[in-house]
Amino acid sequence: MAAAEKRLAMLVDRANSAHDIALVTRLRLTLYQAVDRSDRAVEVFLEFMRGRGTGWVPHPTEEEVSREYDHIWSLLGNRQIEDLVDLPLMTNPELLDVLDVFTEVVTPALYTDRGFLALLLCQTVSLSLEHGNCDGSCYAYVWLGMLAGSHFGDYQAGFRFGQLGYDLVEARGLRRYQARTYMCFGCLIIPWTKHVKTGRELVHHYFDAANRVGDLTYAGYSRIALNTNLLAAGDPLAEVQREAETGLEFATNVRFVLVIDCITAQLGLIRTLRGLTATFGSFNGQRFDELQFEHHLASAPVLALPECWYWIRKLQARFFAGDYPSAIEASLNAERLLWTSPSFFDVAEYHFYSALSRAASCDSATDDSQHRHVEAPAVHHRQHKIWAENCPENFENRAALIGAEIARIEGRVLEAEQLYDQAIRSAHSNGFVNNEAIANELAGRFYAARGFEKIATTYLRDARYCYLCWEADGKVRQLEQLYPHLRVDKPLSDSTTMILAPVEQLDLATVIKVSEALSGEIVLEKLIDTLMRTAIEHAGAQRGLLILPDGDDYRIEAEATTSSSGVKVELRHTRVTAADLPSAVLHYVLRTKEGVLLNDASSRNPFAADEYIRKHHARSVLCLPILRQTRLLGMLYLENNLTPHAFTPARMAVLKLLASEAAISMENTRLYDDLQEREARVRRLVDSNIIGIFIWNLDGRIMEANEAFLTITGYTHHDLLHDLLASRLRWNELTPADWREADEQRIVELHASGIVQPYEKEFFKKDGTRVPVLVGGAIFDGAQNEGVAFVVDLSDRKLAQDAARASERRYHEIQMEMAHANRIATIGQLSASIAHELNQPLTGIITHAGTCLRMLSADPPNLDGARGKPCGARCGTAPVRLR
Repeated sequence: MAAAEKRLAMLVDRANSAHDIALVTRLRLTLYQAVDRSDRAVEVFLEFMRGRGTGWVPHPTEEEVSREYDHIWSLLGNRQIEDLVDLPLMTNPELLDVLDVFTEVVTPALYTDRGFLALLLCQTVSLSLEHGNCDGSCYAYVWLGMLAGSHFGDYQAGFRFGQLGYDLVEARGLRRYQARTYMCFGCLIIPWTKHVKTGRELVHHYFDAANRVGDLTYAGYSRIALNTNLLAAGDPLAEVQREAETGLEFATNVRFVLVIDCITAQLGLIRTLRGLTATFGSFNGQRFDELQFEHHLASAPVLALPECWYWIRKLQARFFAGDYPSAIEASLNAERLLWTSPSFFDVAEYHFYSALSRAASCDSATDDSQHRHVEAPAVHHRQHKIWAENCPENFENRAALIGAEIARIEGRVLEAEQLYDQAIRSAHSNGFVNNEAIANELAGRFYAARGFEKIATTYLRDARYCYLCWEADGKVRQLEQLYPHLRVDKPLSDSTTMILAPVEQLDLATVIKVSEALSGEIVLEKLIDTLMRTAIEHAGAQRGLLILPDGDDYRIEAEATTSSSGVKVELRHTRVTAADLPSAVLHYVLRTKEGVLLNDASSRNPFAADEYIRKHHARSVLCLPILRQTRLLGMLYLENNLTPHAFTPARMAVLKLLASEAAISMENTRLYDDLQEREARVRRLVDSNIIGIFIWNLDGRIMEANEAFLTITGYTHHDLLHDLLASRLRWNELTPADWREADEQRIVELHASGIVQPYEKEFFKKDGTRVPVLVGGAIFDGAQNEGVAFVVDLSDRKLAQDAARASERRYHEIQMEMAHANRIATIGQLSASIAHELNQPLTGIITHAGTCLRMLSADPPNLDGARGKPCGARCGTAPVRLR
């Protein structure tokens, strides 16, 4: 840390341009954020702004914040929020640098002062509205969406701003802060307007995006957010624990203390709910000490956020344990730190459990404290009603339950009854099994206090069942200790129940037998056969169907029937029809992903009118979903038409274990099949010998090669085998010295990206000659120094290129020869023309001269005849004609 600070301080002194200063500032902010020094990060930001001539204060007033927020709306004018996606992109490089710094200081601002955070976000959005969008604008719009809801109460506008930030990433390709934008939209905005599970896909997506770009800070935050989402939605606690432990391992590997502390608190709540701590409701155990951890959190102001969330988780744990004084103490500790968590769903957990803890304390409170316990739930209730108006899916059940408790305290009995039932219905219809359990438990206590034991028992049994579904085994044991009559050792008398499968009804031998039967199978057909035989054997069923998805439809993959000779399993792969099983039961399980058990299908129950049940006089019917986390991998349908109540609780426990093991094995089988298919494709490519392929490591050894590669290099399989054993055949030694520098450059590329783009080089053949080749490759997934490479022989191409170059050279030579011949021919024609033009007058001159000589030599000379010959004029015109 000290060394990094020193080096960055040196960079600050050397930075001599606005751009360099902004880059160094961002590096310093990232450093202080990663080591949980948010206070120092804010100081660095203030120094940066002072250097730009702008004075910022770390703790602005509410009036300053409101003024800046109003300025955004004035800049927006008559435009819709959605129209801002089409703003031009920001091009001013100085402003782009400033917004990058603004974006980097958002998280440290969150942990130091809420007003400072609000002012920062408002100014970022204002700059975007005035100068255009950029990567940082996406992040700012989403955070403004969070602020609009939590700070100014405008949740619908908040959702629209959040959607704008998300759309900017998708529509305009501004992906630099994609992970952060996704996280904030999925965790800080969606849960206040949509079902809490709606943002879960984004949570998964932004972890991948953050990890891909090396944004370890937000990759760590994503693990906390996922756990919060799973806990709030009431997902099975065993699965939540696995996710939390995976996140803790990731945070530990990158040494992110803030994330480690947050997940540690989440794990404490999960483990105590599952009954894995020494005392139910306490986090102590397995080298964890609550007091020591609390001292650690209080030791540094920068740990205010994990401290806040720790107290909220402790509030929940103490409430479930019935230790209401400790729960209230935890809520008060959390209350003073809520400023660290605007728009985080943990705040909703604080208000919900604080209200219920206060309400539960009223009956035993003294006169001095009772009025506080009465007033506090009303405050939390008002907040929940606001949330419920914007998102009834998440908050209607919570608001109704707090309202029921207030009505109970104030003696409004009928209203309390109605509100308890409303809370139960709303929680059930929206899939919050955790809140349904709490509502049933409180309703049961309400009726028990009034002497309605049978009604109370019904609600408490439903509460126990819901806690079982949530896998809160610690809470189940507590209820059974408080109300021993709730423990069921035989099927419920109802003809229709959900599956009650307490783990304690399983013996170790059965667990081992069921686990071994399925875990060893990796071939789908064998797995299906084993699954169906095991299910029929342990369930006491006459007939069973395995139903698996097939695209958008579902098909019966296998049918198992019993006879005197044993269990017969037949692979069918046919469409599901009403003649195969009760379609109403099938569609209910598809829709809810919950199992259905009909102890006596022929008696009155919601599915009694189904045609299959009436036609086949079905008695015991069970349809069990096969789930992997929340994904439906298939269904197991079982029936016994000889007797009702065939599927006892002990058998339910085995079948629940069987379905869980089947889900894991089916997933592994699918992955194994995919792996085999991919390997087969690769093997077909290798064996086809279309191109040369060899397996290598970075030490230089060639570990395997196909025939095409051996042909290119002149080796044989015998040579390869011998050289492999002797460790002599090496790709770096096959490379000539003048190509090794290029290889070293490609190795650097390989380490950076995992692949090498194709490039040309040469290999030595066995006979010492060289062969030109095209080479590319990639590192194997999960390996650091092994990979595969392809090789294409370029000899033919090089020969063709050489032949083409030689042909082109000969063509040019012929062209030159033809041009020379043309010049010679032209000169010859010119000479002939000159000779012709000159020969005629010269011949005339000679002829006339001879004639003149004869006339002059006559006696007497003929002087007049000699003068009359005009040959001189003809000679004078010859040069003119030649031109």
